Amino acid sequence: MKKLLTVLAIVGMAFSAQAQTSLADRINENQTDWLLGAWEADIDGNTLSLSYKWVVKDHVVASHLKTNDNESYSLIGLNPKTGEIEQTGYDSQGKKSTGKWGPKGEMPMVILTSVSDTDEKRSMAVAFRKIDGNNIEAQIFEVDASGNAGDFSSFSFEMKRKKEKK
Repeated sequence: MKKLLTVLAIVGMAFSAQAQTSLADRINENQTDWLLGAWEADIDGNTLSLSYKWVVKDHVVASHLKTNDNESYSLIGLNPKTGEIEQTGYDSQGKKSTGKWGPKGEMPMVILTSVSDTDEKRSMAVAFRKIDGNNIEAQIFEVDASGNAGDFSSFSFEMKRKKEKK
């Protein structure tokens, strides 16, 4: 009996010691860590600020988007059951957004669906292209009824890296 308990304890430790893939692992694997940080764009005289930062080491990234008329906060993490990178957030107009991250060619892309209190649903996709260490391009895609992003962006704009406040 003592041997059986020892064997079970060793097997249990072996299973718990196996590292589960983390969001940090996926970001490193896809070489998309350049997206982390604070970004800003001026679109027709309106400022858009976007930031991605770690809030739970290696597992959860917080996203903060602020425009002249709206602000949203989201959390991004790896679903342990499906292995998908998921995003869930809320904005200052009371909408809830959910999305999934994946590749669009060589670019990281999130497909988001927002739902209002009147059950109005809107979907869009945003892909990011690295220009250099201080500049990225955000590309906006339409999303069809099946949840798939279009082949070509309908709008794009450049964002500049912003110095983070300490």
